[in-house]
Amino acid sequence: MIVDTIAAISTAPGMGAIGIIRVSGTQTIPICLHFLFSSNKQKITLQELESNHRKMVYSEFKSSDKLIDKIVFAFFKGPNSYTGEDLVEFHFHGNGILLKQALNEIFKMGARPAEPGEFTKRAYLNGKLNLPEAEAIGRLIHSRSQFELELAQKNFFGEISKLSSRLRSELIGIKAECEAEIDFSTEDLTFESLEERRGRIAKIRGICNSLLSKAARAESMIGKSKVVLFGEPNVGKSSLMNAILGRERSIISDRPGTTRDFISEDLNLKGVPLQLVDTAGVRETEDEIERKGIEQSLRESLSANLRLFLLDTSKPWNFSSFYEKNKSYLSGTILLANKIDIADESWSTENTRLEFQKLDLDQAIQILEISCKTGQGIPELIQILEERLTSSDPTEEYILLEDRQKYHFQMISDCLAKADELMLMTAPAEIVVKEIDEALRQVGTLLGAVSNEEVLGRIFSTFCVGK
Repeated sequence: MIVDTIAAISTAPGMGAIGIIRVSGTQTIPICLHFLFSSNKQKITLQELESNHRKMVYSEFKSSDKLIDKIVFAFFKGPNSYTGEDLVEFHFHGNGILLKQALNEIFKMGARPAEPGEFTKRAYLNGKLNLPEAEAIGRLIHSRSQFELELAQKNFFGEISKLSSRLRSELIGIKAECEAEIDFSTEDLTFESLEERRGRIAKIRGICNSLLSKAARAESMIGKSKVVLFGEPNVGKSSLMNAILGRERSIISDRPGTTRDFISEDLNLKGVPLQLVDTAGVRETEDEIERKGIEQSLRESLSANLRLFLLDTSKPWNFSSFYEKNKSYLSGTILLANKIDIADESWSTENTRLEFQKLDLDQAIQILEISCKTGQGIPELIQILEERLTSSDPTEEYILLEDRQKYHFQMISDCLAKADELMLMTAPAEIVVKEIDEALRQVGTLLGAVSNEEVLGRIFSTFCVGK
């Protein structure tokens, strides 16, 4: 049992309508009774406090007869609280100076500052959450997109716990069958065949490997995709960036070479984080500063998830010349035929497509006509970006796994692969059972049934203070 009491500000830093201080532990009740006064200036009693369990109550928060704030508070009697201990939330006006003043008074009464994630750690230690559910809370707080949030919610609502419990049940069944075969080998009993047992093991390995694959795909979706605008000077890269963002972010000029350095901006595309990069125009130049900007452009282009190659259709067009000059940059790009509203008579989108088809490239070059000036093609471009960089699959097709969870699922799969290999070698069932036992231990560690302070410290240290 944890005998000390912790306190922390649980709302984000900065001004706000409400600021919450949370207190949890054995001294929560004495701390509450020291500070809380009813509207008739009388101290709130223990009976009043406990009779208003889980209710919002208006009171004055005083220290040494000094009124600090008029607040509402909620008292949660353990074990029916977030942490499983007596817990109170004081709802002050959201001024950071005021909250720190009140928190210091609470410390004087014997509470200590909470460590990062300590409220959730206590919830886990007191059996209010299992470890995967506790880990999901960090993701809930820090999710940067709707996609990541929905996956974090799945874990918080018990998705990993259910899958782990299913694996545990299957493994116990296999272990029981193996041990029965050991204990009653001299009896006239029928046991499952080797192929049946191997099939059951393969099924569990398939679940683990599928989870790891889905998690890898989810992480690639959550990772910020980089879209680089690339091309010669004055083809409209900065104008396109402004058009996609819906505001003026890059400086626009008719003078070539205006952008000397790359400019990046973050945005969300259907809930998926995206980095849009406007680069310096690529051309031969004697200007040292511009040349360094062009070198940066090339580096950004190589690291892009998607490259948008702009060309100026208002100028005379020669496909052979363009291709020879830019062929090393074209792989995997979307070619944007800009200024289509004033296109030169030499430009033909259809003929350009045909020329690319003749080259029999590894990847087809997609061409889209746009005009940053009139807005033509911009909605279609955004739709293409959504299709290329987001997934239409429902979140059921993905799962989020923390590094610790990935390790345990991989270990379960490895143990079962070894058990399968031993069975093929007709090894004694006692040896096979050892691998099954190790897989079961990994499931237990995954759920937090087997843990240590070092692991818990690493998990909860990533949480914010107050959670």
